[in-house]
This record gives sequence, C-alpha cells and structure tokens, in this order.
Amino acid sequence: MVWHAQLALALALASPVTAWCSGKSDACSSNPIPLRKFNELNFHADTCNLKWNLGCTSLNKHGALQQKPPPYPLCNSGHQPSGVLPVDAYTLALQDNTFAPGSANWTLHGLWPGSAGGSGGQNQPYGCLHGEEFDETVLKTFDSMLKYFWPTNPHFNNTMQCFILSEWMKHGTCAVIPGRADGTAFRLSQEDYFRTAFVMANEVNENLALRNRLLLGEVKVEEVEPLISTRCVQCAYLATEGWTDTDVASVPRMSADCLDQCFECGDFWDTCPPAQLESTVMLDPSNAPRNEMPSASINGNASFPVLEFAMPAFVSSDNTSPWEGTWRSFGAEQGGSGKFEFAQTFTDNVLTVTTDSPYPRTCTYEQRGTKELLLRCGDDHLEGCLVQRLPDVGELEAAFLACNHTGEPAPASFYAAMDIQGCGNFLMFRCKASAADCSFSPDAISASKPETEIKTEPLSNSKPSLVSHFQPGIAGATPSLLGSWRSLQVSSDYEKGLGQWSFTADGQASLRWPNYPSRAVERYSVSHSPEDPSLVLLASASGTITTCRFQFQYHPVYSYAVLDCETAVDNEENTQKTKWAMGRCNPCSAHCRYSCGPENNFCGHGSCDPAESLEAAPVDALPSPSDDTRIEDYDHDWCTPEDASCWPTETAIRKLEQELDPTLPRLGLQWDKYPTPQPAPVPKGSFNDQSFYGLGSAPHGVKALYYYEDIAEMQRPCFNPSGFHPPFDEWNAASDMCKAAVHQNEYRNWNPFIVVFPLNERHVVAALNFAVRHRLCIATAGTGHEYNSRNSCPTGGILIRTILLKDKKFISTWDEDSTLAPAGAFRFGAGSTFAEMHAFSKDYSRVIASGWCSTVGMVGFHLGGGHGPFAPSMGLGVDNVLEIEVLQIGHDKYGQPVIHKKIASRSQNPQLFWAMRGGGGSVWGVILSMTIRAHEVPNGGLSRVYMQQNGTFCQDSSKYGYQWLPDMWNRFTAWQLSLNQKVSTQPGFFIEPKDYKTTGDLCSVTWNFTFEYFYAGGQAEPDYIRFRDGLRDVLQTETVTETNFKSVYDYLVSDTMPPSKFSLIPLNPLPAEHPPSDNATGSQNSVFVSRQALETKFASTMMDVLDICVKTLKKPDDTSPSGDKYRCGFHYLYTSLTGNLGSTQPGDTAISPGFRSAVMLWNARTLTTKQAEETVYKLGPNSYFSESSYVMHNWTTRYWGEKAYEQLLGVKKANDPGNHFWCHHCVGDNPADAYGKPLGAATQAGSGEQPDAATQEEFVKAEKL
Repeated sequence: MVWHAQLALALALASPVTAWCSGKSDACSSNPIPLRKFNELNFHADTCNLKWNLGCTSLNKHGALQQKPPPYPLCNSGHQPSGVLPVDAYTLALQDNTFAPGSANWTLHGLWPGSAGGSGGQNQPYGCLHGEEFDETVLKTFDSMLKYFWPTNPHFNNTMQCFILSEWMKHGTCAVIPGRADGTAFRLSQEDYFRTAFVMANEVNENLALRNRLLLGEVKVEEVEPLISTRCVQCAYLATEGWTDTDVASVPRMSADCLDQCFECGDFWDTCPPAQLESTVMLDPSNAPRNEMPSASINGNASFPVLEFAMPAFVSSDNTSPWEGTWRSFGAEQGGSGKFEFAQTFTDNVLTVTTDSPYPRTCTYEQRGTKELLLRCGDDHLEGCLVQRLPDVGELEAAFLACNHTGEPAPASFYAAMDIQGCGNFLMFRCKASAADCSFSPDAISASKPETEIKTEPLSNSKPSLVSHFQPGIAGATPSLLGSWRSLQVSSDYEKGLGQWSFTADGQASLRWPNYPSRAVERYSVSHSPEDPSLVLLASASGTITTCRFQFQYHPVYSYAVLDCETAVDNEENTQKTKWAMGRCNPCSAHCRYSCGPENNFCGHGSCDPAESLEAAPVDALPSPSDDTRIEDYDHDWCTPEDASCWPTETAIRKLEQELDPTLPRLGLQWDKYPTPQPAPVPKGSFNDQSFYGLGSAPHGVKALYYYEDIAEMQRPCFNPSGFHPPFDEWNAASDMCKAAVHQNEYRNWNPFIVVFPLNERHVVAALNFAVRHRLCIATAGTGHEYNSRNSCPTGGILIRTILLKDKKFISTWDEDSTLAPAGAFRFGAGSTFAEMHAFSKDYSRVIASGWCSTVGMVGFHLGGGHGPFAPSMGLGVDNVLEIEVLQIGHDKYGQPVIHKKIASRSQNPQLFWAMRGGGGSVWGVILSMTIRAHEVPNGGLSRVYMQQNGTFCQDSSKYGYQWLPDMWNRFTAWQLSLNQKVSTQPGFFIEPKDYKTTGDLCSVTWNFTFEYFYAGGQAEPDYIRFRDGLRDVLQTETVTETNFKSVYDYLVSDTMPPSKFSLIPLNPLPAEHPPSDNATGSQNSVFVSRQALETKFASTMMDVLDICVKTLKKPDDTSPSGDKYRCGFHYLYTSLTGNLGSTQPGDTAISPGFRSAVMLWNARTLTTKQAEETVYKLGPNSYFSESSYVMHNWTTRYWGEKAYEQLLGVKKANDPGNHFWCHHCVGDNPADAYGKPLGAATQAGSGEQPDAATQEEFVKAEKL
C-alpha cells in the first residue's frame, strides 16, 4: 500500500466516527497464524517480518509462538490507530545497572514518545506512520555504544538484536521534535534517534546535579521513568550536530542553555505542556532545528535566554536570572487573592508584600530544596510554598507561587495548589533587565482600600451594544486569546490595580477594573491578521484603532500572555504604548470556575471540550437521535478481568493511587453526635452509628483507593444474609473494600473492582483518565442511597465516590438571574448530605428544598427529580437547581480521552442543564458541585404534624377493620385534594401479617397508618388548623403530635430523627430462589397519581391492592419473594410534589408530565409486574426514577415518556460519546432490558449467597423503618 493510501486509511480510522480498530504489531506475512498475516494499521510490516525471521519469539502460556518482546497494540482504548497519535512529551526510561558489568551506571530502557492522554503502556503513539523500517546496520554501527548505554538485561532472556529492533519499531518510528518551521514536527531519522538517546544517557551519567534532580542515587530504585519535554529531546538532538564518531568517549554533552530546564516535567503533566506534535510527518531534513542562540533584541536580555520549560526557582545556574528581586502578581484563583494585585519583593531571606488588599505583610523565609519555601510570618504562623519558574513570555519573566495559608506542607504541584482550600496561588511577572518601557516598582501599589464609592452595573448584568467591526483582517480574536484574563499593566506609566480583559467569541472585547468601579468599562471590536494571528486590532466605538501584539504561553493549568499595544494619538503623530501581563485558567479547566463565565461561554473553542455550547433551546428543539443512531449502536465496550490487554495491573493501580495524593488525610466521614450533621448515612448495624462501617474512623480517614487483589473476591457478595442479625458483627468485620463500596440494595452482587475517594477535581480527572485507558465501566456514588443498584457495574469497573467533595458557599445574589433566587443561593460540593446542607443554611437563616431523608446526598436527589417536605411551596429538587459543575469524557480527533469540565445552567449548556434536571442517574459525568436556590424561612417557621391510626383486617364492619378502610380512603382522598402549597405529607401504610400463619384469623393481621406532614408556616394560621383538624377526621383520632421549628436542622437534631433512621441495607433484598423477575420486581412499584385519578380511582385501587394481600394470606403465593409468601407490602403515599393547589409547575425540566402535575406519589411494595399493571400503573403512565421497581418493562416511557427519552438520549450521546457512564435503567441503557441484564443472562456474575425466608422477612421490616 502506498504511503498516501495508508495515510488516508489512518486518518479515516482516526475520525471520531470510526470503523472498529484492532490488532497487534505481529500481524505480517511471517506470522504463523493465518488470520494474523496482515493488518492495514501495521505500518512496519517489513520490520515485523524481520522480527519473526530473526527468531525474536517465545512460547505464550498456551504453547503458541509469539514475538518477543511482546507485540504492541495497533489501537488505543478509543479504537483509533496508535500509529497516528500525536507526541506530547517523552519518557526517559533509565535502569540502575546491576546486570551489565562494564556498561554505564545508569542505562537506557528506552526513549519513548508519549501522549498526555496515555499512561504506562496505554494510549501511547506506537509504530507511527512514515517511520522508517528498521535498518540492521544500526546494530553494527553503534555496537559499542549500545552495549555501554543500552545493554539488554539477561533477566528477560532477550538478544540485543531483538530488543533494539523492537524499541525502534515501537517507539523510534514515532520520534518527532519541534522543527525549524514554527515548531512544527520534525521526524528523527534512525541514526538521529539513537544518537540523541546516547547523548541523553551520557548526560545522566556525567551530570551529578541532573542525577540528583531525577533522584538517581538519592532513592534506591531499579528504574525511573521521568517525563521530559520534546524541547529537551530537541536539546539533545542539537548536541549531535557534527558528531559522526561512534565510540563512547566521543559522545557530546548537552547545552547548559536548555539542560537546566528540560528535565522538569516530573511524573505528571502539570508542569509539562503537551506539545501536540504530529507523529505522521515525513522525514524532511529542511525542517531540522538548528543551534541558534536567540538574539538580545527578541529576548530583552541576551545573557539569560528565554526559558522554554518550567523549572525550580532556586536552581543555581549561569543561564537563569537570580530569583531575588521584585515580582508583581495577581491571584490565580476565583476568590481570595484573585481579587487584588500584589508586589512580592524577595531578598536573601525576607519576603515583603505590597498590595491593594487589606493584608500586606513581611515574612522571613528559608529554602526547602529547589522548589519550596517555608515562610515565617509573625511569631507562630508558618506557610509552606511551592515556587516554580515558568517559561518567559515577551520581555517578561514569569513564575508561580503557591502558599498553603493553613501551614505545611507546601503544595506538591500546580494542580494540587489549585485544589487546596486556603492556598494562595499567585502568577508573578517581572521585566527582563533590558526590557524597554517596562516597570514593576511596588511603590505605586496602594495598600489602602480600592475605590468603592461609585457603584456601577456589574458587567455580566448589562446588555451593551456591540462595537461595529470595520477593520481589515479576520473578525474576532485568535482562539488562544478568547477568555477572561486577569491583567496588570506593565508599561512605564502604568495604571495601578487589577484589570480584567475579556475577549468573547462574537468578536468583542472589554476592559474593566473590578476593584475600581469609577473607571469606565472600555469596549472594542476585535480582528486579527490572517498572515500573523498574534497581530490583533482593537477598534473602539469612536473609531480609534489600537494595534496589539499577543504573545501566548500555554500551561496545562493556567496559561498566561503579554498583550503589547500601541494607540495613535494627536492625529497619529504620537503613539501611546500599553503593555499587559495577563493570566487565565484554560477554558473549562477543572480547577478554575471563572474561566467559563456567562461572558465567555466558549467551552470547546480550541479548548479541552470537544462539544460546543449551544444557545438555550425549548424542549421541543432538543435533539432526537435519528433511526440509525438508536441505542443498538450505543453499545458497551467494557473490559473484563479475563482480558489482560486492558484490565488494570497492580502497577497501573499503584500509579493511579499516587495521582490521588494518598498521603493527604481523607477525614470528615467519622461522626460524633448531634449537633454535628451526619456526613454520610449509617449502614445497617454499624457500630457507633458510623458511616461505611467505621472505615473513616482511622487517624487519616479513608484511603485514596481500594481494590480487589483477588478477582474471585470481587465476584462474591460482600454482605451475606447470615450477618443480617444483631449485633451485626459479621458486617462490621467486612473487608475494607466491601466497606468502601457499601450502598443500598445490591440486586446483582456487582462489586466494583476499584473504589476511589477523590478530594478534588484533579483526583476525579485522574480516575476518569484511568477508567478510559482501561475501558472500565464507570459508576459514581456519593452516599449510596439508591434503591436499584445504580452504584455498581456488571463487570466490576471503577466506583468514584464523591462523598468527600463537601465545599459549601452562600451566594447572596445570583447574578445570572436574581429573580430565580431572590433569597440567594448555595453552592455545595457533590458529597454534601442534606443534614450538612441544612446545618449550613441555618447559619444564613435560609431553607433549602430537600428530601425527607437527612443523609441522602444532594446529587442523586436533584438528578432524579426530588420530592420532599417543602416541594409544594418551594419546588421540586429539579426546580431549585441553578447550576451544575460536571466532569465529562470526550475524545480528540485521535480518539484519545479528553476530560473536560462543563458548567450547565440556563445560559450555559442549556440542553445538558435540561437533561440533568430529571434525567436521573450518574450517566452525564461526575458531578463536582451544584448551586441550588436558597429560600427564606417561612413566616411562623416550619410546623410538623404527626398522627397515626391502627386497625386490623377483620372482615366485619367493626371500627378500624377491613370494611372501615374504603370510607377512610375516600376521606383521605378528599383531604389530599384540598391541600394547598403549604402542606407536604409522607403517609405510610404498613401491614403486619406475621401472626396469621399461627391463627389463620384475618383479625390477627394488623395495619398501621403513620402520617407525618410539614406545614410551611406557623401553628396559629387558619390553614394549619384546618388541615390538622381535617386529618383528625380522616383518621378518626384525637392524638396528634405538633412541633414548630425555626430551621430544618432543628428538626433533624430533635428526637424524631435518630441517626440510623434511614440506614443503608447493603444486602441483596431478593432471596436466592427469587432473582429479579416479573414475580420478584424488587424495591417498589411507583406511580404518579394525577388529581383526576386520585379523585376517581385511588380509593378503589387501594382496596384492590389490599385484596391481593388478603388473597395471598388465604392462599400463599410461592412466587412471592417475601419470606411468608404473601404480597402484603407497605405503601408510601407522598403528597410532597407540585400538584397541590397553588403550587407552581415549571415546564423547563426533563421530568415526565405525570411527575410534574401529580398530586401523589404511591410506592407499593411486593406486587408482581402483572398485578402492578392491573392496579397501581392504571392510575398514571409515569413512575419515579429514584423510587421504583428494579424490574420494569417500558421503563423509558414510565420514567420520562418516549419523546422526552429520545431527547435525553440525544443529549447523552452528545455529552458522553464513548458511553463511559452507565447505570441500570438510566439514559443509555438498553430499553428492551427489563430485568437488569446488560451483558445477557449467560454472562451475569454468580448470585452468591442470598437471603433465606426468615432473613427476607426481617429485611422487609427494616426497610419499613
């Protein structure tokens, strides 16, 4: 196949709409397996044949012949060709030489081009298109240097010939570095690749300072694999210029100009910007980089060359300027120091801070290595600080300073600094020594308060007219300029204070001064030169043209730039020069919310998010999948433990663990007692009412990661029914892995292979990248309050528990639209429980519209719809959501995973916002936080009423007997229909048949009707009295308990809410002989009952359901999962919806019409599918996603309706194109699967031990509580 045909094939397969890609690099004509003699994606078939013919083989575990070293995959986890993936950096794999006497102390394992989307052996560029076939003369030419720098380890029983051939075929064919033409990729020839590798290996062995930086010799390890930048490899390549000898003594040294910087990537990408070099370029000698020193006119100071890579601040070098001196800065986070400008002046050991914030100070400091400072401010205040020199930009030096205001230790990296609460992060600049028109004196920075006497309309609330564009060039800013930039003037006559430049995708720009509202907002239209995108023209409304040069420096976390502008004045005879140092989070960064505000909703425009934000659209305009993109084409590709090509190894798991910062304490799950709010639910029988069976009670809390070392253990149930008895010793002694994954109702005994407890967004990103690389099914959970096994995956997979994401903030004014939240809003982390939320809202004299259960997590409640004690007056959960932060998984054009953050609200990503409010489940991504409406405490407080009545199933007409019930249900119906928006109820009707077996008398069967409701107001109000007295008449009782609370939290800490009231029962609720089926549907059959159905059908239908109970009492049903073979389950009859008189019913959410207009939610337990269809389901077409039966036919229609589901599926596909997130009967699951068998019956995990009849009976009782 000619090269252009190969390229066309590769690029076609690399398209997001891809054919299936598979195979390994041993596919060539010499392969003894007939079906593996050809693969179009093996771009080095001749080298593959050579490997076979040279006998580079061994026997696999099945006795078949295979190549050695093993062949590599031709495709990444996204099923795109590995041979077309871009190169972002390199791994320099070094070995401590304990095996080759006479060779170097540290020898090469390899120089491996790598991808930011890969890790270890996963998702890396391998065997790249246009790489040369292996030339055997390399082995002879470089024989002495290969033996010295790159010897084979006898432990692996390999030959030099086979080892080096494989290294070239797999890695060397992808070796590209920045070339001459604007840094575009330059391919290394075979000779250049090996010479470059020898230079790097020689430098490691000869350079003690470099070895220490790489920790070689300081920490005893056999192999290290640091990331190094492509510029570093370029530096080694440049050292080979003119070098033609082939002996060890002749190897040249690397230039100190780049050596100081080029080994600073570390193990992660937070200091190593991805290069995105095309690995498929042809060999083009004209693009080879040359050894040219930058000129002083470009750099501003020829004695200190431009830094190309991040490096430690305190490296002693002749090639970088001293650290001491004055730096001007601004905060690189949303709040705190992000509001002000600063000047930090460093002397030998004193830091003096000048600022326009209220907190100037002087501290002494001492160095802790090359990257850390320890500040001593005052007598006893210590702060650990990370300090990093960043690549220069324009005529400015740049640096990053991050100080842990809470003490030690210093943040470990840029990512960690952004994630640490109470960490002050500063982007710092100073002029190069010879820079003209540049000033950084701290003297002009006022330490007084900023100007605040003049109030102006906030920019986000105004509707400015657009400035017309009339200049030549391309309208709009270059993509890298888009965004909201914190800015400092660095001109000689600069204006003090922190500015904010905003460049939007509609070709507009604005400059404002957040702390100086008296300065007017300046507005411009923007264009840029088609020949030189860095040349930007700003046109004001008056016609004045400002010409700017934009110089940009990308960083994975926080990018920065210089905007150098000139404006003609005095009839163009003079010019006014203004230079700005600017910084912003990358668009949709997981670490900086303000990078994607309402003004800059351009997530996806040249950023990490491949999906574009869309304008708000009505529900009717939401996408519907076409016939050829239905669910059948949206299949799962989950890895299983049997597939070694993708299943995570222990090494990969340990690397993930390190990315999760395992040494950081993970506290907050241990609970003392009230008034401290419960941080998580109590699982059944947990000692001392601790969540996770006490897993978080260790001194450092829970661990970052848990996993099954033995896969067989993963495939067995965690909590056996034998432990379902006091004192629950067996369950409290369960493995840590079982405790970490604990959740409600595990119907299929699906256990996660890995459980992670992230502390921040970066940890979630690491877990998602790991999951995608290994094709793991992804489940998410906070508290685990989920009835239908939606916190687990059938193949194990990974469970991301967000329970530790507990940030909280009160927002007094919701700027997006204050009319939506006149009492303000709260932003809560995804791990927040309602108990914690109510405790926090009490401090602000506010109420949130929560559910009934205090330990339910916020996320699942709001995704599913959310009914509760204040829904009739304050709205359902979905009505109260203002904004959602979510991490999602996309793919770039090469199929590499891209984790991006979206903010969904009415103005940003409105279709996603619509879908997530009622679309249910954890299928949209990993939610980081939600912003929800705050409500004023109702006048008169919150009034609780409790009543109950008891009776029997006696068939005569005695009071409270079976014949008394029809009239009671009619009275109950009339009372329910009279309720207004101030009342929300949760009645429970429970049946106790245990004595019937011994008596055979229906009078021994008892019922208990408990009735709790809330009234939003005081007990003296006429409506309160009317409803209370009306319920007395319904139940024919005079006994009533009445309480008034000033806050919801006062109710939670009262005697009515014991900590284990809503405990998790981690058992499979169905006995072994009754797996999920139409006779054992699990959980409860739910239906939303409309006002009309309540009035005309409810009472008779309730009696029909009770008649089923009576029938099975007289003739037990062997198909019933109940231990007594009856069908006498309990019934919850909630009116905590928005169907009451006076309740508002917004129409902009994804919940079903039946949910929106319903007066009642009826949850009926133990009915068969047929019985439910003949009774409760006849009352309405819709069921509640969060409270329903595990087995359900036509579940898409019952949850949402067919049209809405089609729209939800369209949004799901747009936001999760790889179908990575899954849960049972959630959007994207198979609509035809009623029983929860996504892999088919034959491949389901074993059922394990399940409850016997007696245990099942106890289980039903426990669920009633």
